[in-house]
Amino acid sequence: MADYNKVLTQGPWIVFGQYLTVQPWTKTFNPDQPYPSVVMAWIRLAGLPGYLYKRQFIEAIGSLIGKVVKLDLRIDNRTRGRFARLAVFINLDEPLISKVLVDGVIQQVEYEALPTICFSCGKYGHLKNCARR
Repeated sequence: MADYNKVLTQGPWIVFGQYLTVQPWTKTFNPDQPYPSVVMAWIRLAGLPGYLYKRQFIEAIGSLIGKVVKLDLRIDNRTRGRFARLAVFINLDEPLISKVLVDGVIQQVEYEALPTICFSCGKYGHLKNCARR
């Protein structure tokens, strides 16, 4: 069961430049669907003021981005740096949220393991040839 939980919560991964996500099987699974549109992604909130490093604040900020799945509360790690880290479900068909307003201050949102994010349109899956450029 530990491996099952690890596979479901530690991804997504990049394998040979391709995005790999593992999700539980459902009755509505459709093998003809090219990729799932809603996936779990880890995000970082770097430079968050210290008074906001509480579970309820981090979950509230995460809910502005997507459905919060998991929090990594190891916030004061010298080798990793100081940032809040959480997993949220995001819809890859919608523009990704790159910043949110937190207590009157703009907070940058960093996505882990999503290397092909187009910052012109905010969508995942391409870097060039964007219609918005």
